[in-house]
Amino acid sequence: LNLFAGSMLRPAIEQTLIDFEKREGVRVTRVYNGCGILVAQMKAGQKPDAYFACDNEFMAQVVDLFNPPEEIAQNELVILVQKGNPKGVVDLKSLGNAGLRVGIGHEKQCAMGWITQRTFTESGVTDAVMKNVTVQTPTGDMLVNQMQTGSLDAAVTYLSNAVGAGDKLDALRIQGLKCSVATQPFAVAKGVKFKQLAERLHVALKSAQSQERFLDEGFQWKK
Repeated sequence: LNLFAGSMLRPAIEQTLIDFEKREGVRVTRVYNGCGILVAQMKAGQKPDAYFACDNEFMAQVVDLFNPPEEIAQNELVILVQKGNPKGVVDLKSLGNAGLRVGIGHEKQCAMGWITQRTFTESGVTDAVMKNVTVQTPTGDMLVNQMQTGSLDAAVTYLSNAVGAGDKLDALRIQGLKCSVATQPFAVAKGVKFKQLAERLHVALKSAQSQERFLDEGFQWKK
């Protein structure tokens, strides 16, 4: 099976995929990337057997290629700051404070970037914050790495990206904005050669064990 999946899903699904391969005696070829990049690859003709998107928006863009998707999990945006919050960031507005170096996801390359821009717009902070943005990346992991090396003062990432970095970084929740929450749908491709196998993968990804892994990685569960 060939699976396209948003990069931020990797920590939550990788062990489930390993277990599935062993149980079924098959290989699941993973293509992890920003969902904007994955969508562009699919529109250019690449045809995965299944797709696990970072947000409904990036499933909707290729929905004609897939059977009806099912929402599996959710992930929320947070503001990452250096441990102890030395720059005094308290909310989205304060990301526009003078002198801050801010990192965000790339709007065209990943769901995180698209949702970040939508959140900035709803909060009325786009102009103030974007003047401080020094880097835009296709994945949240890249932003976490730059935060840990000290090249950024703050970043807007998914909560799941912050898991495991608590010794160096603090995560501030974005309060009261539904648009800052991403929903992750899974779908099997239309006309997939190994349909029953793909459906068993679907079942494995929404199992109780998979749920536990998602929760451990900072996601919320939709089922």
